[in-house]
Amino acid sequence: MLVPFGLNKQIPKELPKTKNRSIFLLSAPSTIDAATPTLSVIMCVHRAHPWLLEAIDSVLDQHDSDFEFLIAANACSDELWQQLQDHVGKDPRAQLFRSEIGQLSFNLNMLVDRASSDYVVRMDSDDVCDPQRIQKLRHAIAVSQPDIIGSFVSIIDEYGCTVGKMELPINGAEIVKALPRRTVFCHPSVAIRRQFLIEMRGYLGGFASEDTDLWLRAKRAGAKMQNLPEPLLRYRVHSTQSIGSRAGYPEVAGLWLREFFLSPSAFTGQGLAISLFKAIFASWLPGARRYKDRK
Repeated sequence: MLVPFGLNKQIPKELPKTKNRSIFLLSAPSTIDAATPTLSVIMCVHRAHPWLLEAIDSVLDQHDSDFEFLIAANACSDELWQQLQDHVGKDPRAQLFRSEIGQLSFNLNMLVDRASSDYVVRMDSDDVCDPQRIQKLRHAIAVSQPDIIGSFVSIIDEYGCTVGKMELPINGAEIVKALPRRTVFCHPSVAIRRQFLIEMRGYLGGFASEDTDLWLRAKRAGAKMQNLPEPLLRYRVHSTQSIGSRAGYPEVAGLWLREFFLSPSAFTGQGLAISLFKAIFASWLPGARRYKDRK
């Protein structure tokens, strides 16, 4: 069951209202305008948590406010659905969708399908956007028109304190070279050209590795990829997120096995060997902790 939420709800008086927001509505583009690429921010959430409204407001309060904001509430409680309606219902940029399927890939694909813009901008429900994130992404996209573009991110803890920094390979050659060994994109930092993602048939699954699957298929397709060398997202590290789950390591090993069978080479063999090592020794790997204290 998919339930779209209308845009005519009123914010209850007891909730604080954000001031000085300029509101724009986007129409579906026919072609990409290199000067002003249009953007759709997409976010999925399936449970209430202390950082949700901060994440939403960091999107709505962007300096560049010309975008649409699509939120999927998947397998959520009625209380969370009401909270979302109350908080964003008055903002015409926001569209809410409710799904009974609690899987990230499915809900991301649903939002990509409903997006009307040239690029979809990922956002997680526990992170915080830099106020100039949309502005800087739009400028970089207009200049280089990439298929996938991400950025460095600041690492924050449960209390919002900066505890580290995630620096990533910057250009396409560096990203491909690093792909077998390390994280090459922070998924909630990326913007993806919508038509490219449709041609790739969207996200294909996995409970903790849908992003790695997409990067591998994008590399195979010759995608134009880059990262901006400045933190445009504050990425929150806490005990309940999927990056800390051991389930992702065997999933990634399975993806590299697929790539090796499709195209046996030193590159795919290296990726398979490293991912198998990580799957076996996952309990001893630092995960997101390796980015802490990098400031």
